[in-house]
Amino acid sequence: MDSECPFVSVIILNYNGKKSLGSVLFGCLNSVVNTDYPDFEILFVDNASTDGSVEFVRKNFGENKKFRIIQNCENFGFTEGNNRGIRNAKGFYIALLNNDTKVEPDWLKELVKIAVSSDVGAVQSKLLVMSAPDLIDCAGGFVDYYGYHLERGRGEKSNKYNKTDEIFYAKGAGVLLKRKVLAQTGLFDPDIFMYFDETDLCWRIRLNGSKVLFAPKSIVSHAASLTASKLHQKKRLYFHVRNHILVLLKNYGLANVFKAVFVSILYEARNFALFLARRKPQVSLGIAQAVFWNLRHLKSTWEKRLKVQNWVRKISDKEVQKVMLKPCPHFPLYLLFSRSRYLRSKQKINTLHADN
Repeated sequence: MDSECPFVSVIILNYNGKKSLGSVLFGCLNSVVNTDYPDFEILFVDNASTDGSVEFVRKNFGENKKFRIIQNCENFGFTEGNNRGIRNAKGFYIALLNNDTKVEPDWLKELVKIAVSSDVGAVQSKLLVMSAPDLIDCAGGFVDYYGYHLERGRGEKSNKYNKTDEIFYAKGAGVLLKRKVLAQTGLFDPDIFMYFDETDLCWRIRLNGSKVLFAPKSIVSHAASLTASKLHQKKRLYFHVRNHILVLLKNYGLANVFKAVFVSILYEARNFALFLARRKPQVSLGIAQAVFWNLRHLKSTWEKRLKVQNWVRKISDKEVQKVMLKPCPHFPLYLLFSRSRYLRSKQKINTLHADN
């Protein structure tokens, strides 16, 4: 293995991408083929597409020796779909790309430059909006103490955030993972299926003592969740709420888990009432179903928690919280002014991480 250019497996997960993305899928694969990096393979992992995606890829890229096609027997979602790719990968590093992205030639080289440090477990590219490349899609993910998301830089000018720095989680649309770290933390949780998948994995990476970093010179254009935007609001919210609680239960220590879950349930009860008032009972039902899912699966979640706390954890919650955002405003006002929470957090994160 070349120590400067270790072998990398690039995994591109697909589900009916030919139909839903059209030329975007071809552009994604073509840009990856033309990556300026000496030693890598491409694993096109298909989640049982029915639109001819596999045939399309085989026709256009099947003769390329870097390409391998893995066909799953069903739609395993983002988590287990990528897990199956990782298990089949040969690389020292694992790069994950969405099928609605387009990479710059040196995207992989810039990720590897940062990942070679021994204390790094994951590195995220700078994601730009494909339809408006002067705007940022995501410059790194953060959560507050209660586990609620903030994607840094969204909608801001692309010339911002030009320093390598720590982020809490790396967005899966463009991320490099270190295989030896995954051997200690485990892969994606297949029960998550979608949403909070990267948060859960990167939380475990952090608990294991490794850093998650942002690589500003690794540029990936992202078509802004073309696939996820087709999901019904009820389904999106169901997975968000369900997996948010699941991630808290697994990864926080006892001193913090009950407080964080308690606040989360109160916050979702507030949202349940708001959607009822807006005459969206199906969305409220999705929230209720998400909470009760966690109650029904508490035993299996607790078993996962024990593995994380006993085998993965090497550092304290206090150390992990150094890269989290402090909730703003503080509880209990946190339950009433959710929009203020995000606005103030965003101002704070700009202050902490923007270029001088």
